[in-house]
Amino acid sequence: MKPMLSAVILSVASWVFQAQSVAHASAYVAMPLPTLQAAAQAGDVHAQFFLANRYKAGQGVPQDINQAFAWYLKAAEKGAAPAQLNVGQMYAQGRGVNRDLAQAKLWLQRAAKQGDNRASYNLALLEEREQNLSDAYKWYNVSTRDGMLDPQVKSLAQTKIRQLAVNLSSQDQTTATQRADDWFANPVRD
Repeated sequence: MKPMLSAVILSVASWVFQAQSVAHASAYVAMPLPTLQAAAQAGDVHAQFFLANRYKAGQGVPQDINQAFAWYLKAAEKGAAPAQLNVGQMYAQGRGVNRDLAQAKLWLQRAAKQGDNRASYNLALLEEREQNLSDAYKWYNVSTRDGMLDPQVKSLAQTKIRQLAVNLSSQDQTTATQRADDWFANPVRD
């Protein structure tokens, strides 16, 4: 499980918000630190996200996981899916914040609702680790659906579904798939 988890906890520094161009993201990546900080403090969600990335990686600033979490949270509260993913992961791991699986799941669901299958895959991993195999199956199923962000995660999820199917009855699989369908029909679960 550990190698799979590390493969899933993907770096999102180069991920671009859905409506933004690569050139726009590059501007934030290349932005001088004082300019980026000023934009983040002024409430620019993209600047908040990219400043968090810098603190997380120690790029141009001393590495500071607490600052990274704080800036990801600001961007996540404004609806930035990749920031929500990071907040969820950090709550799950207890990095920059006390470990809180309920908060982790909440933030990961918010990112998944926006089509980020890295988030639904991470939800599945959390459920599988807790031996909630039917819930894990549901979230892996969500990760494979059309419109989800990352095709590589889609493929990983399909493999996990096949592995879980061995431990679930056909009725459990059908129920979990129906719950995934229902989640897509009404994904707001906050």
